[in-house]
Amino acid sequence: MYGYSYQYGRIIGKGGGAAPFVGLLDTYSGAAAAYSLRQLRAAYSGDAIRVRRLSDNAELNIGFVSNELDTSALTTFASGTDAFVTTWYDQSGSGYNALQTTATSQPQIVSSGSVLLENGKAAINFLNSKEFLITVPSTFFGLNDISAFLVTRTISTDTGGLSQKRDGFLAGNFGIGVTAGKYQFQTRNGAISSSVDSTNPYSTQQILSVVRNSSGLYMNSPETKFTSSAVADLTSSGLWKFGSGDSYGILDGSIQEKIIYLIDQTSNASGIETNINDYYATY
Repeated sequence: MYGYSYQYGRIIGKGGGAAPFVGLLDTYSGAAAAYSLRQLRAAYSGDAIRVRRLSDNAELNIGFVSNELDTSALTTFASGTDAFVTTWYDQSGSGYNALQTTATSQPQIVSSGSVLLENGKAAINFLNSKEFLITVPSTFFGLNDISAFLVTRTISTDTGGLSQKRDGFLAGNFGIGVTAGKYQFQTRNGAISSSVDSTNPYSTQQILSVVRNSSGLYMNSPETKFTSSAVADLTSSGLWKFGSGDSYGILDGSIQEKIIYLIDQTSNASGIETNINDYYATY
């Protein structure tokens, strides 16, 4: 059953009408980039994703119904075939849409007419070489504070590049990978590197909360804090690769939501995690 934070937008008010929808970004505003298969703020009027169907390579934007991905429109469009995501729209208002124009590198969301699910909710599947590219300013992940919240499941021991920048080997990197069966949060720039591991196994759907601030790094997975004191400057040129990277940043798994703040959200982390869990029911 969904918790109160999610139900609030659906309960019936005293006047007999539905209470206004309140999204995660309405309560915790200021995200620099936000991607989800649910609607994250009331004022967002755009679509969730753009998809391509395998049968004829036609494309269509898929929006929301009752603040959730319109899976009916998605399956109707797929028409019994596979469908792949070409664009994951940024709901923050920053305009950092995640794009992939190469068909063979587009992650999958429909298989043989059925929407891919993770714990009963639509999920985008990235398999090995799949990747998204997002272009952001070179200072996007510099020395500023960073907070990221992800709903993901990695199914192999390959490194899961859920949020990272690659500009050649040892360039600026902000990512989550898998090491020794655990999730690892790492920042790296040249010879300066820092990382911290979770204690939870990688093979289950999880909410991962990660922060890099002036004190170092921490990861919640969920509600358990792991810290590392080193901080790397991530400022460099090039594209940020979302979902995958090079041979050091391959994701074999799914992503359902990713939100990035360029501020320290340590004090709000528990509330954000609760809002996410009320919808995805991961723990």
